[in-house]
Amino acid sequence: MNRINELLKLIGWPGLITLLSILSSWTAIGFLLSENVKLTVVFGAIAFQLDVLDGYLARKLNKTSDFGRQLDSLSDVINYSLLAALVTSQYLLPNLLGYIVGFLILAFGILRLALFNIKGFYNEGEVLYYRGIITCHLSLATLLIYVAERILPIENLPYRDLLIALILSLLAIGQLSQIRTRKTGVLIFWIPVSILIGVGGLLWL
Repeated sequence: MNRINELLKLIGWPGLITLLSILSSWTAIGFLLSENVKLTVVFGAIAFQLDVLDGYLARKLNKTSDFGRQLDSLSDVINYSLLAALVTSQYLLPNLLGYIVGFLILAFGILRLALFNIKGFYNEGEVLYYRGIITCHLSLATLLIYVAERILPIENLPYRDLLIALILSLLAIGQLSQIRTRKTGVLIFWIPVSILIGVGGLLWL
């Protein structure tokens, strides 16, 4: 019982939101495997919103901790890297090329998250920066490409497969780059974009 109480205290409200984000992403993967891409996109976007909320709640309640950072990074493997790899290999590029690109997304995503857990944010004064392309960028990029292909005449573009493979491969490898992204700035951009992706999934898929 003491062990359970200790775990519940470690998880707290922010950790509960993190677990809900994993549930949302797991639901998205389930719909993906059952070929319901509309709900995959919707629940993938919800998972991102919940992931943003858990960090905000942790800071608001002053509940930031090493456990929370580890839990958040481990959840990102499911919420972003695995989901993006599956969307790529099963729908965007359902061939050998997609299988390879999906592996790059997953492998470099895990490596980036492991490095982040060790090194944390890069800071200049009070301003925090991420190092490298953030894992959520890949998940949202794959969902955005999929939704865009449903509403724009780009699916039959010449070298379409190679173009998508190049974009996603560069993003995947870029996760280990020295590109700096301001922490607050990236959220200001991706929060409305993720909402747009979710709404787009409901309306156009």
